Amino acid sequence: MAATLTPTPGSERIAVLDTTRGIAVLGILLMNIVGFGLPYAYEDPTNWGGSDGANLAVWRINSLLFEGTMRGLFTLLFGAGVILFLQRHASAGPDVRPARVYFRRTAWLIVFGLVNGYILLWDGDILFYYGVIGLLLYFFRNLSAPKLIAAGALVLALQTSVSIGEYATYARLRDDARVAAAAEAQGEALTIDQQIALQLYDEGQYEIKPTQQQLEYAVRTVRRSYESAFWHIGQRTWNVQTKYFIVHGFGDVLGMMLLGMAFLKLGVLTGVAPIRTYAWMTAIGYALGLSINAFEIAQLEREHFSADMLVASYLTYDAGRVAMTLGHVGAIMLVYRFHLFARAQRVLAYVGRMALTNYMSQSVICMFLFTGAGLAWYGQLQRYELYYVVLAIWIAQLVWSTAWLRHFQQGPLEWLWRRLTYGRRRPAAVPIAIDNPASTESPRDTAVDG
Repeated sequence: MAATLTPTPGSERIAVLDTTRGIAVLGILLMNIVGFGLPYAYEDPTNWGGSDGANLAVWRINSLLFEGTMRGLFTLLFGAGVILFLQRHASAGPDVRPARVYFRRTAWLIVFGLVNGYILLWDGDILFYYGVIGLLLYFFRNLSAPKLIAAGALVLALQTSVSIGEYATYARLRDDARVAAAAEAQGEALTIDQQIALQLYDEGQYEIKPTQQQLEYAVRTVRRSYESAFWHIGQRTWNVQTKYFIVHGFGDVLGMMLLGMAFLKLGVLTGVAPIRTYAWMTAIGYALGLSINAFEIAQLEREHFSADMLVASYLTYDAGRVAMTLGHVGAIMLVYRFHLFARAQRVLAYVGRMALTNYMSQSVICMFLFTGAGLAWYGQLQRYELYYVVLAIWIAQLVWSTAWLRHFQQGPLEWLWRRLTYGRRRPAAVPIAIDNPASTESPRDTAVDG
């Protein structure tokens, strides 16, 4: 008889993975909301949205505690989910072909990413990255945990080397441009190389520190209509999913996914590692991460967010965000192991079980709120005011995730993803009860999509 795979029952889920995924999908909106609501202000609060008072305080908090870390958690969990998904399918029976199912499932994730980036107008989409790099993860599945950690660390180190190389290139261009500008000021005729250096440097400056006219044009374009927002944001999405992906996104995501696979095999992400492991992760991760991030913040503010310092901040960016991400993992697992905030864990687990639905719905809501497809609030709120929107979306997702999963076994997009993967109907309207997030029993396998 052919094996039949059904959605993972609530009693078989790894509760702490769902809880952590819920934290990640809610937390990622803390950073994404700036991209949704303000032009060119994600890294530089002086561009738009306010850079003093409450606005500066919000930027400091996010840069210190959350920048890159919620994405980091999400990515670790995706890597872990690859192992769980393949294990579950390998044990389902001889009629199930894990590779075929896995590649089909991952390819559909690329489609979700394209929809999110172009149809829902979110140029910061992460699903496209996960889908493309997820295709490669299959070939790492049988590596031991130490080898996966070594590979992940190597990839992340190479990513930092890319940032170092970019800064060296930028510094040389800056110096050449300054020499050319000085010669031009003295009335000297510039060589072709000097003219090119000046042009390239000016173009780079405009990308980092856009003019007021560029900023106002972006705001008008995104607010005018869905069509005008589509063409403006679509260009940025194309850049993020091509050039930026190759230079920065690939190493960033692959390195963290490999670590996630290793941490799953070691039991770190399932809450069964020794408590001292989590204590050391928390202590060392926060000590390094907070120190590095605080240093970057101080440097940026001291230099008034100059283009030079914004580029230089990437020299230590990966070290700070990876350390903070590991610190967050340790802290979450300590809370889980000591059975703290059990009710909150349970509610967050509901959100995590609908991670795809909740992530995509954030884009739908923000497209309606900020672009010409709806209320056209783009560029109209100050930075701190964006977090009223975040709070409202959090409340909505906490409520609807809990309500939905009291009646159905999967979120709507999770059901669609499964339907596309297997090509036949899957039961979705099965009432269930989620297991106790505070339980310390040995968990069984669960799928990444929840």
